[in-house]
Formats: sequence, C-alpha cells, structure tokens
Amino acid sequence: MINTEEEQAVNLAEYYQLLLRNKWIIIISLAIVFSMTLRYNAQLVPIYRATATLIIDKETPRSPITGQTRYYETYLSESLSFNTHFELITSRPVMEQVIKDLELDKMSRTQTQKEFIEINPIKKFLSGFKNNILLLLKRKKDALPPVDPQTSLIMSLKGMVGIESVEDTRLLKINVSSPSPDRARDIANSVAQAYINFNINNRLKSSKDTLSWLTERLYEMKKRLEHAEAEFLAYKQDVELISVDDKQKIISQKIMEFNDAYLQTRNKRLELDVELKQLERITRSGKNTSLPRSLLENELITNLHAQMVNAELELSRLAKVYRSKHPKMIQIVSQIAQIRKKLNQEIKKELDNLKSERMVLLSREKVLQQTISDFEKEGMDTNKIEFKYSRLKRNVEMNQNLYDALLTRIKEADISGNIDVSNIRITEKAQLPSYSIGPNSRRNLLLGVVLGLMLGIGISFLREYIDRSLHTEEDVQKYLGLPVLSVIPLAEKGKKKA
Repeated sequence: MINTEEEQAVNLAEYYQLLLRNKWIIIISLAIVFSMTLRYNAQLVPIYRATATLIIDKETPRSPITGQTRYYETYLSESLSFNTHFELITSRPVMEQVIKDLELDKMSRTQTQKEFIEINPIKKFLSGFKNNILLLLKRKKDALPPVDPQTSLIMSLKGMVGIESVEDTRLLKINVSSPSPDRARDIANSVAQAYINFNINNRLKSSKDTLSWLTERLYEMKKRLEHAEAEFLAYKQDVELISVDDKQKIISQKIMEFNDAYLQTRNKRLELDVELKQLERITRSGKNTSLPRSLLENELITNLHAQMVNAELELSRLAKVYRSKHPKMIQIVSQIAQIRKKLNQEIKKELDNLKSERMVLLSREKVLQQTISDFEKEGMDTNKIEFKYSRLKRNVEMNQNLYDALLTRIKEADISGNIDVSNIRITEKAQLPSYSIGPNSRRNLLLGVVLGLMLGIGISFLREYIDRSLHTEEDVQKYLGLPVLSVIPLAEKGKKKA
C-alpha cells in the first residue's frame, strides 16, 4: 500500500516536472490559439433573427360532386399534412416569390455576399480549412458545373430560413437569420405571406381543375339524361301509354266491375236453375194446384190457377148435389179441363222463357268470365310494361338527380373559387430584432483557451516521448540500471577580468 502511494507521488511529480520543463511551449500554444480566436471573433459578423408566426387551421377534404365530408383525418394523416407544410414553406416557388417581392436578385454582388454570408461558423471554418489544405497540396478542386445565379440565391435564402413548430398547437414559426436585422424581418414576413399566396394559388388551381372536371362530367351527364329521356318517351309512345299507374287503376276498376257483374249473373242463373228444377218436378207430378206462387210471378198463370181452384171447389159442391152425368157436372168438369190445359200451356211457356233466360245468363256469364280473363291478362302485360317503364323512369330520375347535383356543385365551386380563403393565416408578424443571437465571443474565447492548453500539453508529452536523452540521476538509474558515482555540475562561464 505504501509502495503504491509512493509510485503515484513519483508519477505526479514527474508530470509536474514535465509540464514545468515545457512551460514555454504551453504558453506559446495558448497565446497562438488565443490570438487566432481573437482574430476569428473580430472577423465574425453579428447575426440577427426575426420570427413570423403562422397558424394552420384544420381542413376537411370534401367530395367534388356532393361537397360532403369524405373522411375524418387520423393523427397520422394530420401529422403528414403538417409536415408537408414544413417542406413547402421553403420550396422553390415560395423562395422565388420572396426573391421577386424583395427584389433580392437586383442586389449587387458585394451586398449579396455580405447579407447572405455563411451563418454557421463551424461550416465556414471547415470549408476554409479544406480549401487551404488543397491549396498547400497544390490540388485543384474538381470542376463543378456552373450554378445558375437564381438557384444559388435560392439555396442561400433557404439556408437563412428555419421552420419550427410550437408543440401541441397548430402554430409554425418561421425563423430567419441574417447579418442585417431589417433584412431578417423583411424576409420572415415575406416568406409567411408568400406561402399564404402559394397556398391560395394552389387552392384556386385545384378549384379550377375541379370546376373543369365537373363541367366535363356535366356535359356527359346532360347527354346521358337526354338519351334516357328520349328512350323513355319513345317507349311510352310505342306502348301508347300515358301513365302506368292510371292504366293499372283502370284495369283494376274494370276487373272489379266485371267481377261484380259476373257474380250477380251467376247468382241469378243459379236461382233460375233452382226454380226450373222445382217447376219441372211439379209439372211432371201433375200437382199444378200446389204450384207455389213464389216460383212464377205471372199474372195470367195466377188467374188461371185461381179459376181452376174455384172450378174445383164448385165441382166439389156440385158433386154433393148431382151425379157425375149431370149436365152441370159435365160442364164444370169440361171447364176445369180447359182451365188446366191453358194453365199447363202457360206454365210450359213460362218454363221455356226461364230456360231462355238461363241460356242468356249462362252466355253472359261466360262472356264476363272471358272479359275478366282478358283484363287479367292485360294486367299481367301491363305489369311487364310497368317493369320496363319503371326502369326507364328510374334511369331518367337518376340521371336528372346527378345532373342537378353536378350543376349545383359547379355553381358552388364557381362561387367558392371566387371567394376562396386560405386556411393559413399570419398570427404575428416578424419585428425588427433588437439584439444579435451570435456569434458568442465569450464561448469562442473559452474554447480557444481550452484548445490552446490542450495543444500545448499535447506537444509537451509528444516532445518528452520522442526525446531519448538522460537528464537526471533518476533517469540513469531507471533506464540504465547503474548507480551514479558522481555528478559534474554545469558551471556558468565566468567573465574575463579586464
């Protein structure tokens, strides 16, 4: 433990002696680097920064036809939109507009070099160091193609502009650094306004393109609508149809009317069938006296029937008084026979009339059935016509709705194109900067002191490393392993006596 401490003390002493022996090297290195830093600071130009603030409102995309919102932006798509603004602010069209507005291209070359000086001192230093090395090595830089002055000016202007977003807001800060405070302020405000104009021009161009596209679609839709209307009209004329609904109503009404007439005719014919069966049965049985009056409503038959009943009553009365050969009896029997004969003749005529009426009802019933069947068939045909009619009508209505929607959208696009406003606004214009942001002379001097000390100490250690001579007794014992017998002191030369 004691040996280790002694070794550390010896090493520190050696280091101290080493630095002490090379103190002038360290002092000279520090002086050289410090003087170079002073000279570098004297050559630096103060840089001023002006900031303009923009706000970018959220914009929801809409359908070019209906104008309705197409989708809602996700966080990723909104972030991409925001980052797109970062790149577009320093795009070539915006920079060209700034150059045109501020007439930067008309500045003299000396003034341009002065105001568009390389702002980053480290890059400037490295670039100059590289050029000096190439000059010492007598090497020329590879010949580069000539750069357009406008492009060079744009690149220099882009190097002055920095874009910064304000966290958790829709604000963008446009920072412009320049040796001239007035120029920094003017460029910051000009970049902000130029980008707003650029955005408006893009929106106007998009509106014009949309309007042009809608106009072309409107012309096509108009042709389709006219074709659909012509086809619909031709079909109505071909089938001689004014309205399917009206025709269907008429057919349904006719079917109901004829169906009612058919039912009435059929019921009446069934009633006649019942009457005919009863009359035929009564006629065959010869029981004319019990003929129901409800079956026949004939006044003559009713009278004959009443006469026959009276004659039969008279016969019954006379039969109680006279014999069958009596003239009165013969006369009343003959009268009854004549009445019955007439009654049978009238009943036969009535039966024939009823049969004829039944035939008429049956024929009418068949005609009504056929008519109803024809109307039902016509209704089915009308349904087929209605299907095509509805399809053609629906096609006309659909094309009409699309045409109206396109026409409305064109009017809206035309109006919005004339009054379109950008979603980007300037919330705070750049003001004239009152103090410079660089260079930091104190920091440069401190770095020069540190670098000078490090360089001097490094040279001292390097000098000691490459120096193989022996300077002290310790060096002899350490490197040769021999004891020191004596030391010859180095005496100063004495002055000669006069």
